[in-house]
Amino acid sequence: MQKKKKESERSVKSLAIFVGAAILGLLAGYLLWGRAVDWYSVPDVAKLKESPENDLIRYGKELIVDTAGQIGKSAKDADKRYAGNDLACVNCHLNAGLQPFAAPFVSTFATFPMMVDDQVITLTERINGCVRRSLNGKNLPVDGKEMQAMIAYIKYLGHNTPQGVRVPGMGLLTLRDPAAAADATRGEKVYAKSCASCHKPDGRGERKASPGVGYSIPPLWGDDSFNAGAGMAKLAYAAAYIRANMPFTINYEEPVLNLQQAWDVAAFMISKPRPPAPPETEAEAKLPE
Repeated sequence: MQKKKKESERSVKSLAIFVGAAILGLLAGYLLWGRAVDWYSVPDVAKLKESPENDLIRYGKELIVDTAGQIGKSAKDADKRYAGNDLACVNCHLNAGLQPFAAPFVSTFATFPMMVDDQVITLTERINGCVRRSLNGKNLPVDGKEMQAMIAYIKYLGHNTPQGVRVPGMGLLTLRDPAAAADATRGEKVYAKSCASCHKPDGRGERKASPGVGYSIPPLWGDDSFNAGAGMAKLAYAAAYIRANMPFTINYEEPVLNLQQAWDVAAFMISKPRPPAPPETEAEAKLPE
């Protein structure tokens, strides 16, 4: 009984530490909104000096941009085919993780490990969650070069960000509820007018010209798209992402789709068939983008 009591006390203490850190991080994040700091202006990794550490950072960016060619289902090295589709991380994490409100990586390293539902989620677990869901694949080896390269690149992007703080622009843009419930039928019309010219009427996107591997425009549904466990398969996440980033190249401060249209087209997109979700913990499902 005494042992269980001590374990319980340690658990409560650990939780209190994490909660306290999270509150401080949130408060610091609010304070940072008023500061003129461009967290997203990061020197190009191609300009880094030659060194083993910088080579790993460069490889990390290559994995983000050319995911399909490096670890996709069509990768040249069969031993590195960890992803189950030919999507790339950059298809969602725009500008290789440097676009505000497109789930950027800028302060990701500084905010992990993260406590969710009394579970500690590490950055390696977060990355592998994306590989299993958005890339519909299998876990990268935690100690493998690919995992270490991704972490090195993510750390590089956030080398100046405060520890424990999600800086402005992280995650997705906060979106109000629509005036009317999101409707896939209305969304189909929005898709036909504003999305189909790029993602195609059948939602299958456009593949890169040979010898390229992967997509120049990603599929939004079908066998080669993200699976049902991905963040983009959740209505609120999809609507927020679409509102701030689509059609491609828009600025989140000047959206093209109105609030209702963003919710409706998201409802249409997630109503379409895709691979099933893999097993996951409840904590993983609640992680912020």
